[in-house]
Amino acid sequence: MGRAPESGGALHPGRDASGATGRGRRRVKKTSGLKIFGQPDPGVPKDVHLVGRYALGVDWADGHGSIYPFDRLRLDCACGQCATLEALASEMTWPAEIKRTDEGLAVTWVDRHASLYPYLALRALCRCAGCTGGH
Repeated sequence: MGRAPESGGALHPGRDASGATGRGRRRVKKTSGLKIFGQPDPGVPKDVHLVGRYALGVDWADGHGSIYPFDRLRLDCACGQCATLEALASEMTWPAEIKRTDEGLAVTWVDRHASLYPYLALRALCRCAGCTGGH
C-alpha cells in the first residue's frame, strides 16, 4: 500500500498513491457568501430593522438573521478611528439615520460620524453561534 495522496492531488490511473504529488494544485480563495444559481444571494439583506432599543437586526435573503448591537457596530466601523476608541460616549453609539444603499448599509450616528458597512462585510461581522462556531 502506498501513502494517501495529499488533499487536492488527483491520483492518475495506473499509479499508486506514493507517486502522487501536490504539484499543480491551485489555491482557491475562500469567500463568504457564495452565490449559487437559483438560490438567494446570502450577501443581500431582505430586511433591516431595530431590535429593542440598542441593536440593529438584519434578515438576510438566505434566511439567516443577524443582530448587531449599536456599540459593537460603531467599533466595527471601517474608518480606522472608531476601532481605536477606548470608550464610546452615548451619542457615538446611537444612530441618527440608517439607510440601505447599493454599496451597503449606511449609518449616520448622532455625533454626525458616517459609517458604511458593505453587505458582505456586515454579514462577516455576525457573531451568532452559527457564524462563530458556537463560541
